[in-house]
Amino acid sequence: MDTIKLNNITQIQSFINSADRHMASYLYKLPQQEDALLSLIEQSIEAPGVYARVNDNNQVQMLLLAVAYGENKFKMIGPFIAHGLTDVINEFNTLFTAMYQAYPATANFNFTFEETEQDFTEAMKTINAYYNFTDYHLEATSDVGELTHEQNITEYHPAYYRSFGKLHEHTFYHDAMTTDEIINSLKQTNHLFTFMSEGVLKGYVYLQVFENAQTAEIKYFTSHSDYRFMGIAFDLLKYTLHYAFAHYNLSKISFKIRSKNATLVERFDELGFHINNEFKKFKFVLANV
Repeated sequence: MDTIKLNNITQIQSFINSADRHMASYLYKLPQQEDALLSLIEQSIEAPGVYARVNDNNQVQMLLLAVAYGENKFKMIGPFIAHGLTDVINEFNTLFTAMYQAYPATANFNFTFEETEQDFTEAMKTINAYYNFTDYHLEATSDVGELTHEQNITEYHPAYYRSFGKLHEHTFYHDAMTTDEIINSLKQTNHLFTFMSEGVLKGYVYLQVFENAQTAEIKYFTSHSDYRFMGIAFDLLKYTLHYAFAHYNLSKISFKIRSKNATLVERFDELGFHINNEFKKFKFVLANV
């Protein structure tokens, strides 16, 4: 088989729609709407390119694409595999090698897989991608009651702008809402709760409520690094759960946490959260080859 770069958007779309996805990274980044999918394919053709393994009849057998999120930084989407293809791991290794060889040593390529639904361990081991962390998607379906430090938690006030902005932008920077975007979004169904103590903003939670869907998402939450392990984040989460279920007709509240520590994540059971999905993150750094 040969490795080629594809530029035919219709051909790429058709193969993605019909291919086996059991080993495909970042599936949740793959748009369901046709226009959005075509736009993503166009972006990938531009950089880093859409690479394919083709057989002697020039039929695509495996396809790999990516989206850039920084200079020489990519989120890998794929591989998409023709049904019945054998020696899949070696074919993937060959295909991925062809893609990364066009980039400098500073390049890195990121992969994400759903823990319970996908087969990825052997592929990541073969290309020497290392485990980075896990994104845990959690859900709660009921209130856990009021908390004891409620007096420290208040809705955002303009006087907190500088402190909130500094904490938020230090904690979240890749693909995150800016300080001003969060503040300008605050309305009846978006809330920013802050934990104030001794005149210091020590943590916050940003809540988005989707009344039509009867769901809510804790988009961002953190506590200041100087005040970790003091229960501030848990107090904020508990307060937010109580507030949201008390003020809105919700079936569930969800949030995502990034961690390497499964034991820490399990502590959220105390607040009524359970793990809905786990996404394992791997990184391939070209300088390590």
